[in-house]
Amino acid sequence: MKLMGLRKRRFNEMDLLFKNISEQAVERYNHRYQKHGFNVLSLGWGSVEQQEYRFSQTLSQYDPSTKALLDIGCGFADYYDYLKRQNCKPERYIGWDINHHFIAKAQERYIEDSRVILQENDLVDLECQAPLADVGIMLGLLNYNLKDPIKNYNYSMQMIAKAFGLVKEMLIVDFLSVHKIQEYPEEDFVFYHDPALILEEALKLTPLVQLKHDYLPIPQREFMLVLKKCL
Repeated sequence: MKLMGLRKRRFNEMDLLFKNISEQAVERYNHRYQKHGFNVLSLGWGSVEQQEYRFSQTLSQYDPSTKALLDIGCGFADYYDYLKRQNCKPERYIGWDINHHFIAKAQERYIEDSRVILQENDLVDLECQAPLADVGIMLGLLNYNLKDPIKNYNYSMQMIAKAFGLVKEMLIVDFLSVHKIQEYPEEDFVFYHDPALILEEALKLTPLVQLKHDYLPIPQREFMLVLKKCL
């Protein structure tokens, strides 16, 4: 598989921890895929409606039709399908996922679409020599509870920093918020990020950061962080 300007990195102790997180994620999603098949439930989304409402929040940030897009954790490449139906297909769509079943299904869906490049890649394993796309998105990737807040924040910020290095213009990331709603019970297996802490850390990467915490819960309250390059 061509890695498009990427190379394998040497592992240190923290990398091995993060690689273990990836391996657990693969196992978790394999189990879901065996149970649900080609369905948003395999990806951890509650419904198509919730998934697409989340997608819609990204469109206030950029015009996909003029961009090369990197979708990290693309699943079945549903985001690309959504953009097509909104009449704003990106000039190029690069979809990455660590799960073989998801990538295989996405490749089956878009085998004849020359705009689409789909690869089984893990952000933990790779480092970039040059940006691969104008815009990057990471939706639903940083929500798993590692049972240690320091590890969760460390993991989140290292993944954000890696992804930010892969784009020329901006990175859009979403999180579950610590500012929960009473109507939806707290879940032990997910991690709720503090938007103030994430914002503080993101500002170490770039001064051009937008925090979006004003959309409806789906069904839990979420927020998005938009990090832009200093051009």
